[in-house]
Amino acid sequence: MSEINFLPTVEASLLRRQLMSMVRRLRRQGSLDVLPFGLLAVLGAIDRAGGDITPTELARRENLRSSNLASALRELDASGLIRRTQDPDDGRRVRVGLSEAGEAALRRNRQLRDGWLQQALQGLSAEERGILLRAGELLERLAASEPTSTKEQA
Repeated sequence: MSEINFLPTVEASLLRRQLMSMVRRLRRQGSLDVLPFGLLAVLGAIDRAGGDITPTELARRENLRSSNLASALRELDASGLIRRTQDPDDGRRVRVGLSEAGEAALRRNRQLRDGWLQQALQGLSAEERGILLRAGELLERLAASEPTSTKEQA
């Protein structure tokens, strides 16, 4: 039986608050866009999925309720931001991908957020920016980690 060393609660809470502060700030920058954040989030999810995915796969991957996703997809489709195609393996299924307009909308929103971040980073030293980039690698590892089950801890 191996002992698991957990980060002290105070440190974990501090890190969570710091991360959420950055997420809220980036979200606020992204909300300067004409598209609602929820629709941009769906466009981003389609893009992360490789630009071609079934709504069911998308809902599962992004942990979305299918009714909410269906509504968002209808709105994106009506706005010309996604394209729907028949699944080549199963004609009863539909696949969704980004249209050129959807790609442009997503790119514009990412530029809003990246532009703010680029400007904010200029206030840091080269050493501080390097630390943030290295910390970003660790954050990606944390985001990819799965919680250990109670059985594995015992």
